Amino acid sequence: MRSRPNSINRRGFLRLAAVGAASLGLPNLVFAARTSKNKPNVLFMAIDDLNDWIGCLAGHPDVKTPNLDRLAAKGVLFTNAHCSAPACNPSRASLMTGILPSTSGVYHNPNPWRKSPVLKDAVTIPQHFMAHGYSAVGGGKIYHGGFPDPPSWQDYFPSQQNNKPDDPMPPNRPINGIPNTAQFDWGPVDVPDEQMGDSQVASWCISQLRKKHDKPFFIGCGFFRPHLPWYVPKKYFDMYPADKVTLPNVNENDLDDVPPIGRQMARPEGDHKKVIEHNQLGRVR
Repeated sequence: MRSRPNSINRRGFLRLAAVGAASLGLPNLVFAARTSKNKPNVLFMAIDDLNDWIGCLAGHPDVKTPNLDRLAAKGVLFTNAHCSAPACNPSRASLMTGILPSTSGVYHNPNPWRKSPVLKDAVTIPQHFMAHGYSAVGGGKIYHGGFPDPPSWQDYFPSQQNNKPDDPMPPNRPINGIPNTAQFDWGPVDVPDEQMGDSQVASWCISQLRKKHDKPFFIGCGFFRPHLPWYVPKKYFDMYPADKVTLPNVNENDLDDVPPIGRQMARPEGDHKKVIEHNQLGRVR
């Protein structure tokens, strides 16, 4: 991690993130020139459920993330960063507005965040950029799936109402051998990368970056994977043979000091127990 002053502010962070993402996040592209010396273009990328499982953060010894590692090497790597909520909707609403769940009252995925009295008129990051002379477009999963926010964008892929492209689904689900497992499923789909939703989002973002722009731009690029279910082309499963996966150390008393609401969210009788009972831990990856 490169040494940077601890007092870096939000504007400074966005500028650094923009430069790093623009220079490496989508390789071999020629980016539109800045229309103002003080207004860099911004590519904002969100990756769902990634955790610290990338090479430069060393969160898991098996992962192969060369592009993210190259991006981190050319920018600023925050190794002590935390989300404000352990669930998608409140975390994303908080990130995009700067308002904590404890202030907004949005604690769970089913809470429509714009119906919170605190967030009803909150200014999101892209809205802030638009108010300062930027265009703002997005694609993929930036906000939680059921609650897109058209006021945040001038255009969206695939649409302002449906923010996430559909993924190919295998027949006869679930396919991992665990009955009644709902989304906690995995297996290969016989399709090329181009048919996957995330690939469609990446292609759309590339097309936006290649356009000629008459003003500085903010582009939101949201990737759904590695969120479950893990239905991806077979080549990605081949990268991680089941007999070579490093399995986690599981502390049998791990939830003893967790309050009841936390144990309820962890669901010790749910997915993890099913995986153990059906001898599938090595295949979960």
